[in-house]
Amino acid sequence: MYQQDWLLREIELMGAAVRQILNSILNKDPDSALELADEAVGEIMGSDPSLVYSLSPEGLLTMLSAGGTTDEFRARALGETLFARAEALDAMDRDQEASLDRDRSRTLLTAALESAQEPDADRIRQVLGWLDKE
Repeated sequence: MYQQDWLLREIELMGAAVRQILNSILNKDPDSALELADEAVGEIMGSDPSLVYSLSPEGLLTMLSAGGTTDEFRARALGETLFARAEALDAMDRDQEASLDRDRSRTLLTAALESAQEPDADRIRQVLGWLDKE
């Protein structure tokens, strides 16, 4: 029970972080959005975000799949955060970095979808739909 409560709180916090990132973009403050994204990535991974940004989409998935099973929570949280970060990078005309973050996001969310339960699966499909529109 405690672990489930902790997971729900973490999901709520990550959702709030993604909303803050997207709100910063809407308010024409992509620099702040990028800072928030970096903080969220560091929190999710428990490491320097530059490590995440140096990995290919497949390398990042491998990192989150130590032991043979993808860490669904971290894959989803990181996938959504990388999607929001890509939006901030687009607003800053950093298209190449944005494209790579979208690829990372798509790879992580696709992997998380394989084991996700409803309603989490619905949310993952929604973000994947946004990525497909890019």
